[in-house]
Amino acid sequence: MLMRNECAVCILNQILRATDYMGLDKERSDLVFREALKKTLETDYATLTPPLFSGRIYDAITDLTGNKDPYKKLRKEQNDLVLDNIELFRKKIDDSKDPLFSSLFYSLLGNIIDYGGVEIFDTDQIFIDVGDVDLAVNDYERLKEKLKNADTLLIISDNAGEAVFDMLLMENVKLKYPEIKITYGVRSGPAINDIIKEDAEYIGIDEVAEIIETGSTFAGTMISQSDPDFLEIYNSSDIVVSKGQGNFETLEMETGKDIFFIFKVKCNIVAEHSGLERGSLVLSYRDSIPGPSA
Repeated sequence: MLMRNECAVCILNQILRATDYMGLDKERSDLVFREALKKTLETDYATLTPPLFSGRIYDAITDLTGNKDPYKKLRKEQNDLVLDNIELFRKKIDDSKDPLFSSLFYSLLGNIIDYGGVEIFDTDQIFIDVGDVDLAVNDYERLKEKLKNADTLLIISDNAGEAVFDMLLMENVKLKYPEIKITYGVRSGPAINDIIKEDAEYIGIDEVAEIIETGSTFAGTMISQSDPDFLEIYNSSDIVVSKGQGNFETLEMETGKDIFFIFKVKCNIVAEHSGLERGSLVLSYRDSIPGPSA
């Protein structure tokens, strides 16, 4: 999915939120925003995906503050929010009629924990029960059939907090399909509140999956720019699961792989591009997503 003017405005607003979160004074905040605006005007952003463009614009923060990871503390807080309640979620999953589906459901709900979206999330939403919300697209049965015959599964991660739910999902995949090898792809450097390797290890994901860096330092995954080791796993995996809207915005363009997308539609532009209403919750293979409406 390529940039629109509205995406540029959204990402510039993210810069304002970031400078506010960092507690920069007005002079420094104004300098960062002006640099971000300058980068925007100098970039032919219509040729880029929104996550790739955002990565370039976020460089304005590092350039002028020296802070390469402004959301490091926030990621830990978001991971701890779910870790502190992990036994509650494990019980909800274990007590459900279908633990694998329930773990998928909470992995999807975790996608609301986002600091780059149009709206600030409400953490109470992650505590709702399975069945209390409707899914716009639900390809669970199709995924389950594919898992029966799969030897390898690659999950490409998204936000902090959400990653703890991903761990519960991987635990349940291993319980049902113990022979499957799971690899968990993480960003190679800070990108808003997206998970990086040290976060994944802090959570304990290395106990259920092999962790690999994708090569991306922005909130998405561009296969053409991926690390060779990650690319090898991506190409050879029987199933690829993409988490989050940023990964959807980049990976939906990769037509050579049948990818299973898990995300919430968080903005009007993605809603229009996907053919789904804003706010939709999606567990879907690419060919089940309607696409742009006529």
